[in-house]
Amino acid sequence: MNIWLLSDYDHRKHLAFKSMLARFSSAFPDTPVEFSVKSRNSLWESLFAHLRDPKRNQLADIIEIPQNWTELFSRLGLLAELSARFEPLAQRRFPDFILKELCRSEETRAFSAPWWLEAPALFYRPQAVKDALSDPEKELATWEGFRAALDRSASLSRRKNFHVLTVPGSSGSVSVADVLPRVWGRRGGLFSDDFNRATFTREETAGGIEDWLELAVSGKIELFSPDRFENGPQPAEESAFIISSRKLSGAGRTGLKMLPYPGYPSGGGLMLVFNLAVSASSRDQAGAAAFVAWAMEPRNLTAFTENFGVFPCLKPVFEERLREEREGEVYRRLFSAPELKPNIMVYPTAEVLLERALWNLSLKIARHDYDREDLTRELIMAQGEADYLLSLY
Repeated sequence: MNIWLLSDYDHRKHLAFKSMLARFSSAFPDTPVEFSVKSRNSLWESLFAHLRDPKRNQLADIIEIPQNWTELFSRLGLLAELSARFEPLAQRRFPDFILKELCRSEETRAFSAPWWLEAPALFYRPQAVKDALSDPEKELATWEGFRAALDRSASLSRRKNFHVLTVPGSSGSVSVADVLPRVWGRRGGLFSDDFNRATFTREETAGGIEDWLELAVSGKIELFSPDRFENGPQPAEESAFIISSRKLSGAGRTGLKMLPYPGYPSGGGLMLVFNLAVSASSRDQAGAAAFVAWAMEPRNLTAFTENFGVFPCLKPVFEERLREEREGEVYRRLFSAPELKPNIMVYPTAEVLLERALWNLSLKIARHDYDREDLTRELIMAQGEADYLLSLY
């Protein structure tokens, strides 16, 4: 049995999964299992390569996917239906905000199983910002207050190797995952509410993207930094503010405080959900589904998600984690008004188009050759392609 696992900036995810596989192999020695790691881009390419030539480009039996890829690849016939083989899906034992997108167009069937989720939030070090903020919770509730706090903290700091803002997991360029929380904070989005047209150039959407690009233009975040690739994310001790979608190791030791992502009117935020799917072309769909069920057992799910600071999706385990969480009050605010990426056919491809535009803009910023007109031009082109895609569905 072969598994494709999404790559991750945090090596602890892969170590946790290797540990899980070791336990599985010990419990089921007659079932050989192996996994390989794929980036989002390589996974996307592998799935479409299988569509073009299934014999030469076989899929893994089990595939980790972003939840909002489910509709697209199930409609393309690549994913097996799981509800009949996986009791928690049949009984819908997941939080309602996850089920809302997982089962957007299906009342009785589901083609992937929600596995783990993360929620972008703001962390700060009180000692580092004591001279810049008098009431952090109030001042950091808005994007404008957050930006002002960044500027004041940067001007007051005289420490070497001090980073006013760190974003663990950045790949070097600005990404869709970076800008979407700010876009949605402005109540923008990639599509209109009825999904009849793309809205990349709408003021709320473009403004949210520009808010994040401005952090790079002003030097608050550094793009394509060699130090980032060689040494990984900067440790919390060297940063005044950290935007992270995961709980930070050593947060208690370093005195970090947590707040919702700045600028969300509701105090909620974007949830990023990752699922396990079984390939429709697998020769052992029953065995693959059995592995998914085993991986979702509370003991296994708890051990896996705790190891790299994310939340489990299975409702009883999710609720238990929330009760035990040190920052439970903040997380309850995040989960009080959660938003997920729409699980519709065109959305993943629209993200690919926006990712390409952000890559081009990031290069311009890194070369000190960026202008606001570059953003408008890139978004117009990406929106045109997205509208064309909508016309095909």
